[in-house]
Amino acid sequence: MSPRFRNSAVAAALAAAGTLGMLATAAPAQADSIPDDLCGGVIDVDYCLWYNSGQKGGWTATYRDISNWGDWHFTNGGQGTNGVGTLVKNNAASYANSHDSKTGVSYFNSNYAGASDVAPPRDRGNLVNTYNNNASFRWR
Repeated sequence: MSPRFRNSAVAAALAAAGTLGMLATAAPAQADSIPDDLCGGVIDVDYCLWYNSGQKGGWTATYRDISNWGDWHFTNGGQGTNGVGTLVKNNAASYANSHDSKTGVSYFNSNYAGASDVAPPRDRGNLVNTYNNNASFRWR
């Protein structure tokens, strides 16, 4: 093998190894916005509401549809005590959906009617259309 050919082969091998190395060390896909301890540490099943914006204050969580939040109260989930003991109905400001595949919908009226806020899987944020006017919740 001539020195010129050997140098070309070595250069090609090094280039291929470099490309493979870059592929192997590529950054992982960006993690979703739901920390593992949000929604009480129960992952993939809960829709949570908080009394304050930014997932702060008293909170509640459900894994089922709620036709009327009228009998539910915010509890102390470790994100602050504002609103603890207050009715959830018409008092929620923020949400988190920790479900992997279901979308959660918060409704302005009882029995899943009126304006709504839609929470895609593994999402969190502040309520907009039902901010302090939330009466029911349903998975879809």
